[in-house]
Amino acid sequence: MTVTLKFVSALPDPKAFETLMLEYYTIMASKLSDAGGPKLSADALARDTLTHMPELLPPDGRTLLAHDEAGRLIGCGVLRKVRPDAAELKRMFVRPEAQGLGLGRKLFEMRIAAAREMGCTTLYADTVKGNRAMLSMYERLGFNYIHRYRENANPPELDSYLVYLERRLT
Repeated sequence: MTVTLKFVSALPDPKAFETLMLEYYTIMASKLSDAGGPKLSADALARDTLTHMPELLPPDGRTLLAHDEAGRLIGCGVLRKVRPDAAELKRMFVRPEAQGLGLGRKLFEMRIAAAREMGCTTLYADTVKGNRAMLSMYERLGFNYIHRYRENANPPELDSYLVYLERRLT
């Protein structure tokens, strides 16, 4: 499979991105529920992401999209600046048919490079407890476990179901 990765300044196909976010949040909401957390609406979370797209696009964010050779959106990753020197990795997702190709790692590496270009010295992230695939990737890429970071946008009620991570970019 040939994959094209590109940071965008606007969503080329908002509906395709919303569909991808719906798939992502369906999985993440299930993982949260499985961890004992509240049941959240994947539809509402996907719509909320579209509402907040200005924060996820330049100048304060970066959205990286992955398309297959047919032009189908197969993955994404977002970087959101939370302070002049720090950003957080958000909404990393690779559709099942594109998993196992190293695309997830590439999405991570390109966003880390973009964070450096934005002048960030610290990267933050969060994921649901027990999300072994994501936690393994964070661990391999040098992230450390921390307590909740103050700029995290998730409601504090979710803290007992989430893991928070940090990586210094020095």
